[in-house]
Amino acid sequence: MIKTLQWFPKRFSPGDMDASGGDRLLGKTELSRLAVLIRETAQNSWDARNDRGRPLFGISLRRTDYRLRDDLADLLSEGRHGDLSSMRRHANFRMLEIYDRGTRGLDGPSDLSPAGKGRSARFQDLILKFGVSHNNGTTGGTYGFGKTAAFAYSGIGTVIYWTRRRNPEGEIEDRFIVSAFGESYQEKGVQFTGRHWWGQRSEDGESVLPVVGDDAAALGARLFERGFEPGETGTSLLILDPLIADEEDSEDASVEPLHRPRSDASEMEQDFERRARHAIRANLWPKMITAPGDVESPMALELTVNSRPVDLGIDEGGSLLLWGSGLNAIRAARSDSSEIRTPQGVAVEVIEILRYRKVIGHLALVRRIPAAEPYLASDDLDPAREEESRMMRIALMRGQAELVVTTVDWVRREAPAGTDWLAVFKSADDFDEYYAEAEPPAHDNWVTEGSSSESSKIIRHTKTRVRDRIIEAIHPAVAEQVPTSPKFFRSTGALSRRLGAILPGPAPQVSDDSGRSGTGRRRTERRARWTVEAGAPRLVRTAADGTQEQEVRFIVAGDGPVGRVRLSVSLLGDEGLHEPVPPQDLAIRWRRRRTGGEGHGSRTDRRGGRRPLPRRTSARPEGRDHGRSARWPSLSRSPSSPRSALRSARRSTC
Repeated sequence: MIKTLQWFPKRFSPGDMDASGGDRLLGKTELSRLAVLIRETAQNSWDARNDRGRPLFGISLRRTDYRLRDDLADLLSEGRHGDLSSMRRHANFRMLEIYDRGTRGLDGPSDLSPAGKGRSARFQDLILKFGVSHNNGTTGGTYGFGKTAAFAYSGIGTVIYWTRRRNPEGEIEDRFIVSAFGESYQEKGVQFTGRHWWGQRSEDGESVLPVVGDDAAALGARLFERGFEPGETGTSLLILDPLIADEEDSEDASVEPLHRPRSDASEMEQDFERRARHAIRANLWPKMITAPGDVESPMALELTVNSRPVDLGIDEGGSLLLWGSGLNAIRAARSDSSEIRTPQGVAVEVIEILRYRKVIGHLALVRRIPAAEPYLASDDLDPAREEESRMMRIALMRGQAELVVTTVDWVRREAPAGTDWLAVFKSADDFDEYYAEAEPPAHDNWVTEGSSSESSKIIRHTKTRVRDRIIEAIHPAVAEQVPTSPKFFRSTGALSRRLGAILPGPAPQVSDDSGRSGTGRRRTERRARWTVEAGAPRLVRTAADGTQEQEVRFIVAGDGPVGRVRLSVSLLGDEGLHEPVPPQDLAIRWRRRRTGGEGHGSRTDRRGGRRPLPRRTSARPEGRDHGRSARWPSLSRSPSSPRSALRSARRSTC
């Protein structure tokens, strides 16, 4: 039988806070409870990482059997926490285990004795205190919000901690303690805050201490799924009765929310798996990105549901690699490494954001080529996936922590037709403290209200400069020039920021006027009916000098003697403006799957016959300057994009 822990309720003393009001005092956030929990616990784990090695952060949801529920009820049977005694009856009672390894664990004094200058006090800061500030720019922030996030995600406000650390002599030591947040109450004329601990009372009875040593290790091994390897240190917390069917996290208010004890268990767990996976990817993706020259990402991440690992999509590509290209471009720029390109071969532009000639941060502008990478409905990190998130294209992060603060819309403009982009801003390490000071307790934004004068000025300046530089690059002012002028096409100004698409144009109607009637009159045959069907352009390769080769496949069919297909290439400017590129500026190659036609420059002829003829063609800008400035992306989904022109070409006859 498991040994019952000693209960210690917190009495009110001058300056104490009602436990039920802690989360309200720290402020609110638009993030879901699950997102806040993952962000805060991951930040704490990253802050506690060992000097060497790669930390591990994991989340595991599992069901409980009656034996485990009995152990929990017996362990916490002392005290007046009525919700705990009812857990025996719920077969759908679950536990959410959050753990880190390769970290220092909750070290420092296990009571409230001073830790000493420069010494760690993680145990007392997280377990015994409330709202301890760490806003120096190098860490995630305060323990207060992260602590309340764990308790707020528990249906009974209870969290179990098992940590393994090295004492000052270098020896391994286990610590085990339970804590709960509840309503304040009165008993026998004494007021209590609603905060509870279960562990060992101190000798004077005025404080609580953790269970330590072998007893702590035995309790942890009995209740926790993830143990410790020999010599391994770190922290695990067990959230009892997690709110995996949280009405506040519901994405659709018109649908009745799931109910933890009564709803289908598999349905709830699948819903949790989807939301947890997205929260990890959206908030922790910088920890998935391997830095230039490294062989592993900064942090190992795990998600498990009922002992089944969940794929976090680290290797599947998509927009995660585009965001990662932006981050790696900034990393490379700060370490004087080589230029970073996207998986499609497009160079990432890194822009220094200056204030009084000092670099306060770096902006990485990532241009994407939808022709080479189509939008994926399953890609939850793609800002163009849904209408409500299409403008949120700028990820903000601090320099040293490398955790996503938020993703914002500072440009407030749709991407021009036929183009797409996203950006990463990372504050300079020397200015991290100013950005950290501008964050609310949830660390989910940079605000100017309530910040110091210097911090507010830096945030406002950052917003203005980032917005201006992106607009200059993505939405440039277009100088009025003659479209057919060679200078216009060779320039690297506005042209370098205009993207185009290769589109097959319908060939002209062909008539046979070679025949003459006996009276000398010209005899014209009935105009032949020809059709052309073309697919979207596809990027073939990007050369070292920046020129790109694209391919478009098409099928022509008709019954006339000769059909002609003409290829036209246009640059797409602002507001869907089409600017034709002269054929002499392109290197066009026609390829045939079968014989039966001639190819000359921008056109090809097809001999008669009704059988469709698949063909493909490749086009590449001639000249180094022109090739470097022109881009050839896929068709935009905007109504003003060439997609309507492509549909028209497919319907045309030739």
